[in-house]
Amino acid sequence: MPLRYFLITLLTCLSSTALWAAKDPAAIQQLEDVKTEIHNLSEHVATDKSSQSELFQQLKQQSRAVSKLNRTLLEIKLQLQKQAAELIQIERRQQQEQRSHNFELTALNKQIRAAYNTSQPNFVKVLLNQQDPASFSRSSVYFDYFNQARQQQLTDISSILQNLTADQKALLAVQKKQQQLYNQQQQKQQALQQQTQQRQATLAALDKKIAGQDARIALLKEQEQSLQSLLQSISKPKANISPNTNTHKAFSKRVGSLTWPVKGKLLARYGSTRKLGKLKWQGIMIASPSGKDIVASAPGRVVFSDWLRGFGLLMIIDHGDQYMTLYGNNATLLKQVGDNVVSGERIAQSGDKGIRQYAGLYFELRHRGNPRNPLKWLGRL
Repeated sequence: MPLRYFLITLLTCLSSTALWAAKDPAAIQQLEDVKTEIHNLSEHVATDKSSQSELFQQLKQQSRAVSKLNRTLLEIKLQLQKQAAELIQIERRQQQEQRSHNFELTALNKQIRAAYNTSQPNFVKVLLNQQDPASFSRSSVYFDYFNQARQQQLTDISSILQNLTADQKALLAVQKKQQQLYNQQQQKQQALQQQTQQRQATLAALDKKIAGQDARIALLKEQEQSLQSLLQSISKPKANISPNTNTHKAFSKRVGSLTWPVKGKLLARYGSTRKLGKLKWQGIMIASPSGKDIVASAPGRVVFSDWLRGFGLLMIIDHGDQYMTLYGNNATLLKQVGDNVVSGERIAQSGDKGIRQYAGLYFELRHRGNPRNPLKWLGRL
């Protein structure tokens, strides 16, 4: 029997016992026992509710921490890709410089060898042995050209060696940075694993707290009210903030052409019963492995990007004309409030099994705060 019904029964008994006690003093002790039982049960209800609230608060903080760690890991991954590309460029440049260095050394060696093989005299000897002024002038020019070419080759070789030294330093710097990123990545992955385990423990504890059907129905109704309050607050016009939809087709004309936020099997359809009283799904659940990219279904502006009870890490995009799309049960939120997005742009990563009992994305479409069937708006897969 649900606790509240038990309390009502006890209160009824209390009233009856009070009338009886007025006539029979022996029943006073029974009356006091009933009062004590009601007091203990009331304290238990209050403690249980407080404990549940604390668990939700823990889940909120843990989900935020997991999202932040995932974002950091994505940034590290991009930096590592950038470093890897830079390493390739430096290595290619080194190879080119080395080939140029070898070519110049070979050319200089051939030039010196040719001069030696032809027993080419030095410039002073030619000057002293010259008799014909014209021949002397011509030899002088030849030797000048030869010396200039040899000096240029030496200068080129020196420059190439300097470039090789600079590239080696740059290569070492990039390799050092890359190793630092690998170490940072390992630390963040360990922290992520710890946070994920803590979050799963909190989810398990919450499942026990709301195991009963009545408790789940009450919780879902409370979550829906929270969402309605949130939508009302963010739908109010704000100065200098409006959806960036001026350059895009009106959302109302996108029926049947919205981009699927993620491709996967439908786990729950809009309007289907939730097997909890008369409650029905107000959106759709799309199966997706944890960490898969979630994309915006249409252009708009992010108006909410945070954790919300019952929806996990939730992102809401305003598309103008009071149309909004909601993306819940994420593992990572990649956009912040105020960010403009385009159709198909990555905005989040899907999460694992949350308090909605499904692993994947929860997707809603609302107009003026009221849910609409997303399947009528989404394009064909």
